[in-house]
Amino acid sequence: MMPALIDIIIIVLLIGTLVYAFILDRRVRALIATLKEMEPMVGAFSSAVDQSTKSVEDLRDLSTKVQRPEPPVHREAPQSRPAVADPAPNGQSPAQMRAARLKGRSQVRGQAAVQGKSELVRTFFDITKERKE
Repeated sequence: MMPALIDIIIIVLLIGTLVYAFILDRRVRALIATLKEMEPMVGAFSSAVDQSTKSVEDLRDLSTKVQRPEPPVHREAPQSRPAVADPAPNGQSPAQMRAARLKGRSQVRGQAAVQGKSELVRTFFDITKERKE
């Protein structure tokens, strides 16, 4: 009596597993179909992000080129005031110093800087196509 009950429980669990696998397979297929439909849009978005990043970098470079130090004012300062130190002793503009600080920051552990996001997106879709075939 007990072995038959265990067999019935195992059969019911196996049927449940098969039904769940069938439902999951349908959902994954629908997801893959949606990803294929979104591929051109994601590629265009990735290209737009790359272009905007380049535009921001170009604007930053242009702003550092345009910035000029203010001409010195020839007023007589009281002798009791200490001399103000040059804010950029190495000759860099504030924007250049800020960019150098940002470059020097350490990245979060497990996070890598991604260059060429468009290529990353294309690679993702190529890998997805290869796995399906």
